[in-house]
Amino acid sequence: MIRYFPALVQKQLDIFLPFDEHEVIISENIFSTQKQKVSFFVQEIMQTANELNKQNSEDYANAYAAKLFHQYEALTQAVKILKLTNGNTETLLFQSSFQFPKNIHSLAPTRRLNEYRKALRALNEKISWLVEKRYNASEAEKVLFERQIQETEYRKMKCLKAIEDLEEQTQFK
Repeated sequence: MIRYFPALVQKQLDIFLPFDEHEVIISENIFSTQKQKVSFFVQEIMQTANELNKQNSEDYANAYAAKLFHQYEALTQAVKILKLTNGNTETLLFQSSFQFPKNIHSLAPTRRLNEYRKALRALNEKISWLVEKRYNASEAEKVLFERQIQETEYRKMKCLKAIEDLEEQTQFK
């Protein structure tokens, strides 16, 4: 591809240098983790740029280019929120009062059903918390909260489905 492409990307990423040591939250699944220092996310973007630069296949190059674009946009949005909250990311983290076992799937069906019901309560609490945060948020933060609400609603639907399946399963035993 372009010989100096990674250097050009690095130059664009220099806008994040003042925030290198700040932790941000990126709710999209385009990085290996959701909460990390800006410098970590910059490194991952550079890895994507280097992978893009190595590609000979147009299809792979397009996929890496799309990923690179989304990573850059997500980090830009996270830094924008960081600026708005003056570096206080703790106000954007939900803390559940429930504790869950590491591997719910290996539990006995009745115990698993109880754990899924606890998870459903925790998801409902999180949705309520997110809706409240969104109500009091600035316009830039509202987008983040809306995305988190959608993700949590999806997890809630999966949890409800698992509860229904387990109720049927335990009913027939």
